[in-house]
Amino acid sequence: MMTRYRHVAEEPGFEVSPEGAGADWINLEDPSGQELDAVASELGLPHQFLTDPLDPKERPRLEQEDDSGLMIISVPYIRAEEKDYSFGTTPLGIIVSGQVLVTVCSEVGLIGDLISRWHKKPRPVTNKKVVIKILMESSIDFIKHLELMESITDLAEQSLSKSQHNKEIMTLLTIDKALIVYTVALKSNRGIISKVLEGKGFFQSQEELDLLDQALIENQQAIYMADIFGQVMGSVGDAFGNIINNNLNKVMKFLAGVTIILMLPTLVVGAYGMNVVLPLSSNPKAFWIVGLFCVVISGLMWFYFLRKRWI
Repeated sequence: MMTRYRHVAEEPGFEVSPEGAGADWINLEDPSGQELDAVASELGLPHQFLTDPLDPKERPRLEQEDDSGLMIISVPYIRAEEKDYSFGTTPLGIIVSGQVLVTVCSEVGLIGDLISRWHKKPRPVTNKKVVIKILMESSIDFIKHLELMESITDLAEQSLSKSQHNKEIMTLLTIDKALIVYTVALKSNRGIISKVLEGKGFFQSQEELDLLDQALIENQQAIYMADIFGQVMGSVGDAFGNIINNNLNKVMKFLAGVTIILMLPTLVVGAYGMNVVLPLSSNPKAFWIVGLFCVVISGLMWFYFLRKRWI
C-alpha cells in the first residue's frame, strides 16, 4: 500500500497528496512489486533501498549512495491473540532522496499509528522533523510495550500462587524472549541515532539537533527500562518455577496423606471380606458397626494429620 503526503502549514503538518500531484513524503506499507518499481523509477533510487527494509531479519544500519541515504531502524509491534499478546520488532526503512522522504515497512498500520499521534507539538512540518518524530515515537512505543509486559507479569504472578500448570511459565518465557529482542533493537537504534548526531550532515540546524538529542534520550530511557526489567525477569522466572514445583508438591503430599488415611479402613473391610470366622461375623448389625469403626478411625487419622500439618 502506497500513500503520498505533502507538507502543509495546518495541523498535523501534512496531508494526503491528491492523485497526480507531487509528494514530499511517500509511505510504503507492505508494498507490491509494482509500487516498489514505480517509486524506484520516479526517484532514481537503488532497488535494494526499498527491498532491504522488507526483510524481517534486516538489522539497523545507515547507507549512502549518490544523493540518496538509507536509514533502517527497528520499530516495535504488538498483536493481540485471544487473551495473549505477541510482541516483536520489524525493520523500518527511512530513505531521503533530494527533497522527498520515503518510508518502507512490511507491517501495515505502524506508520499510520505514528501519524495519528502527531497532534502533539512540535509538529513535523519538514522531512527532517518527520524522521526525528519517527525516531522519538518508536522509542515511546518501546516504553509502552515494556509497561504492558510488566502488567502481564504482575497478572501472572497473582495467579501463580494457585497454579500447578505451565501457562504462567510459558507467558514469562514469551515475555523474556520479546524483552531480549526489544533490548537488542533499542541498542541498535541508539547506535544509528548516535551516528547521525556525530555526522551532523543531514541535520544541521540547532533545533533539529536538539530534537534529535531528545529522541536519543527517549531511546536511552527505553534501554534503561529494558535492562532493569530484564534483571527482574531473570530472578522472577526461577522463583516462579520453584513456586509451581512447590504447589505441585503440596498436591502430591495431600494425595499421599489421603491414601494413608484410607489404607486402614481398606484393610479392615478387606479382612471382613474373607471367608473365615471373624468377630461380629454372626451379628446382624456387623456391617454398620464395621462401617462406623472405619469412619471413626479415618476421622481420627485426618485430625492427627491436620495437627501435624501433613495435609
